[in-house]
Amino acid sequence: MPGNAGSATTIRYHARMMSHALSTPLADRAEMMPADTRVIVEHAAWRDLPALARLQRRAFPPPLAYTLPTLVLLRLIPWVRTLLVRRDEQIAGCVIGDRVLEGGRVVNLAVDPAHRRQGMGRALLAAIEQELDTPVMLLMVQQENAGARQLYLSAGYEEEIELPNYYGAGRLGVRMRKAKGETRSRA
Repeated sequence: MPGNAGSATTIRYHARMMSHALSTPLADRAEMMPADTRVIVEHAAWRDLPALARLQRRAFPPPLAYTLPTLVLLRLIPWVRTLLVRRDEQIAGCVIGDRVLEGGRVVNLAVDPAHRRQGMGRALLAAIEQELDTPVMLLMVQQENAGARQLYLSAGYEEEIELPNYYGAGRLGVRMRKAKGETRSRA
């Protein structure tokens, strides 16, 4: 299995960015996207970390955005995987995942606001699931993040429990779980 050390490697996961069974949110935009547009997911390299920190600041409010030192620390942990997608040579999204006792875990999924609803989040989610290859995947999402929750539900995740103050005072976190083989798609 490819590790975090070394140069960026392209993962053999390509997703067509057009309407299909698992991309309901794209159905209304499929005619605006070229049919041959692909999302190519690759492993992040050390040199990508400053751009990932900038992406985090664009994608999340300051208390939730990962900083460069945090990304460096995560990169040093052998079981953590950081994957990214590019658009026009710029990093447009990333996902960070690891393994925990319960299975695989999506620690962070960020897509640049200018590139949302183009299939990148879905491609990153599928790629980290493939990369970690565990029977169960877990993640946390902000209760008020309806777009992310819909993405995860449509990818087969189920909401398990709400955790008060997970994202700060008065901000609920929702723990979601997906068991391998459960491919139910919700619209």
